[in-house]
This record gives sequence, structure tokens and C-alpha cells, in this order.
Amino acid sequence: MPVPISQMRVCLFAVIICLALNAHAQDSTVYYRASLMLSGATDQTPFWAHANQNGNIPMDGNFGLVNAGVYKIYNPHNPRTFQWSAGIQGIASYGKTGKVFLSDAYIAGKVGKLEILAGQKSNVVGLMDTTMTSGSMSVAGNSRPFPRIQISIPEYLPLYVTKNLVSLKFSYSEGYLGNSRLNYGVEREVSYTYFHQKSLYFRFGKPTDRLNVYLGANHQAVWGGQEKITPLYNLDPLKAYWYTISGKTLKYNKVGNHFGTVDIGAEWRGKTWSYFVYRQNIYETGSLFSIINLDDGLNGIRVKRIRPLPAGSSRFAFQSFLLEAVGTNSQTNKSPLSGLAIYEKGNYYNSYIYERGWSYFNRGIGTPLAPSSRITRGSLPVNASEFTNNNRFWAFHTGITASWLKTYFGLKGTFSRNSGSLLSPFDSMKEQVSLSFTAERNLKLLNGCSVFTNITSDFGQLYPDSHGLIIGLRKSGFLD
Repeated sequence: MPVPISQMRVCLFAVIICLALNAHAQDSTVYYRASLMLSGATDQTPFWAHANQNGNIPMDGNFGLVNAGVYKIYNPHNPRTFQWSAGIQGIASYGKTGKVFLSDAYIAGKVGKLEILAGQKSNVVGLMDTTMTSGSMSVAGNSRPFPRIQISIPEYLPLYVTKNLVSLKFSYSEGYLGNSRLNYGVEREVSYTYFHQKSLYFRFGKPTDRLNVYLGANHQAVWGGQEKITPLYNLDPLKAYWYTISGKTLKYNKVGNHFGTVDIGAEWRGKTWSYFVYRQNIYETGSLFSIINLDDGLNGIRVKRIRPLPAGSSRFAFQSFLLEAVGTNSQTNKSPLSGLAIYEKGNYYNSYIYERGWSYFNRGIGTPLAPSSRITRGSLPVNASEFTNNNRFWAFHTGITASWLKTYFGLKGTFSRNSGSLLSPFDSMKEQVSLSFTAERNLKLLNGCSVFTNITSDFGQLYPDSHGLIIGLRKSGFLD
């Protein structure tokens, strides 16, 4: 019988606090971060106030929020082969309703470059600029982190047989999503659902080289409860797990809901700027072996300043620029193993089996551009068996960061043309614009902290028109 997730989190919380306090007595690798924010909006929280925020921001529009965490990190100057790290982060908010939950709550150990992690920790998968992106297609950091066990090489490891010209990193994890309602069958709910994830990425070129090329892929699957979903196949959990991780077909069907991307990128580093281009190509249920959906994916280019400004400079200077184009309209998904018509079209981020689709606590695990149908306009079509009613779109996204007068500025804007989903098609193209402007400045208050503000707006036909303002205070540092 599975241990209740609430008990697991309480036990993990106690272990991490004890370990963190012990680490505080040994070295200075324990740091904290905390923030307080107040939000006001004309309707629900605008898109760029809540997207890619690990599910921490409420949709209430008007709310107050406290975010506090303490972390033990690896010591890069420690010669020991074994090290450990841990983190705990709590979120408390009050708007139309009050919520208190743990976001990060994990412990990890590292032997050389190999890491084993247990618990819930924010996670992003895929090649992209992580600071300004519209969101990775597969795992974007848009939903709350879910409990998982993971083994990985999180940083690129040089392969010495290639004289360090080729490096790799990988991850393999199993997560727990909880109970899920089913879209068909005698049983309408299963008490446990899992999230399988694995990735492998290569870097060609040494870290000191001006040009690095990246190539890799990731594979994810939501699965569980197969003995209730397909009782005639007598599929025990261990056998269902093998079918899930291998992608094998059972009676012309895949076990679980699969999704992933094949990624390629290249970065050129000059004296002042670096230039990074990347592509995430979507595959789902068979389309990996017949690359026929090249229209779908994430394309991006980022320019970033790598030479710092002179110390104390207050002049205006651009720091980074990003441009992305994202498309999901094709969704051609024919499986070469079956030829059945049901596989000819995918339904990204939804599932024919699980009502939850690609979500956790009603936030999309993948790109936030495919949102929960609960936050789109009430007049748009909705199908109860789908998580999102908009997974067919073209979007153009940009981000700019700059500094001036010792203040950091950030601007993000997204324009999308949306067509609905396979089961909830819109009667016409729905256009949407979402904007965000951020400013942050360091203060001497409280022995060093920063004050920030975020102005966001949604106007168009996909979300309710809304304009919001967030003001807040942040503080972080190492414990002496």
C-alpha cells in the first residue's frame, strides 16, 4: 500500500531541516531566500505573472504571498568524493482562498559527477534559454514540482576517450502524480499515477571553445493503473512499467501517455556577447520513428552579454535578447507499427486515458502556452476529457533584459494565434497578447535586499482581459 504523500512530505521536511542545521555548523554552503509580494489585478492573474513559476502563483488576481526556503548546496571547493545537498521551500498565499504548501522538498547525494535525488525539486528539461523562454515543450517548470526519485549526471561530463571534445549529461527519474480520473472504462479513477522521465544530451566542444554544439532527446510518460485500465491484458505493474519505459506497443496501443522532444542547439561565444540558437522537435506515440511532424516545436535565438560592465557602472546597457517561435498545429502522429486512424493525429498535453492529461495540481507540466481550460475564456469550447482546450497554436515570443542606474529591467511579450484542441476546436482563430514588465533594485535595507515590481497584461480572445501589478521584497544570502 503506497505511503500517503502528506506523510512522506512531513518526514522529508524533518530530515532536511536536521541535515541543514548540521551543515550550518560545518561550512557556509547553506543559504536562504525569502520574498513577500502583494498582487492586484482587474480579473484573474495575467499570464506572465503565473507562467513558468513552478505553480507558486495563485490565479486569484488579488493576493498576498510569502515564499521562504533554505538550501544546502554542494561545495565546489570540497575535495571529498561524496557530498550531499538538500532544500526546503514553503509557499503561503491568501486571496479568494488561502493555500500553504511545500514547493521544493528534497535531499540529494553526489558521488563524483553522479547524483541521486529524492523528493520534489523544480525541474526544466530541454535546450533553451531558461531565464526568458516561453517554456520548454516537455517539462517547463510551469507546474508544482512533484515527488520523484532521480539518478543523473546533471552537469556535462567530458568523455576522456574523445580528449574532452565530447561531453554528456543524462537523467532518469520516476515521479508520483497521485490519483487520476479516467476517460473510459468500468473504473473511473485510479489511486496512483506516475511520471516517467529520461533524457540524454551531448555537448560537442570544450567549455573553453568559442563554439559548442548540443544534441539530445528527452522522453516522458504518464502511466499507472493499467490493471484497471486494460484488465483483459493482465498487465501487472512491473510489466506495465517495462512497456512504458521502452515504448513498446501492446495490441496496437502504447502503455501510458507519451511525449518528448529531440533537441539541437549551438552557441558561439565572442568577447562581449554569446549567441545561442536552439530547436526542440516534438514527438509523441510513434512519431519519433517516422519524423513527420517537423512543423511542430520550439525555435529560439538568444543573444547574451558575457563581458560584465565596469564595476559601479550605472549607464544603460542591454543584457540579453530572446526571440522564439512555437508551433503545434500539425500534430501528425502516425505510428508505423499499427496504421490505425486513431494515431494519425496527436492531442498534445491531453490524454485519451487520463483526464488530467499533462498536468499536476491543474498546471501544465509542459509549455504554459497550452493552458488549463479552467483559465481560458468561459465562452470557449471545453471537453471534460481534456486538460487543455488549446493545444494547437502558433506563438511568437520575445524577451529583453537591460540594466540602468543600478536597476534591472525585463520585458516579455507573447503573441499567439490559437485554434483550440482536437476535441474542442475553436470556431475561428483566437488571437492573444500577453505582456510583462519587471524592474528590480538592490537596497541597503535589512542588511541588503531588493525591491521589485511586475506589471502584466492580457488582452485578446484566449484569456479574460486583465491587467495586474505585483510589488514585493526579496532577500537572500548564505548563513554564516
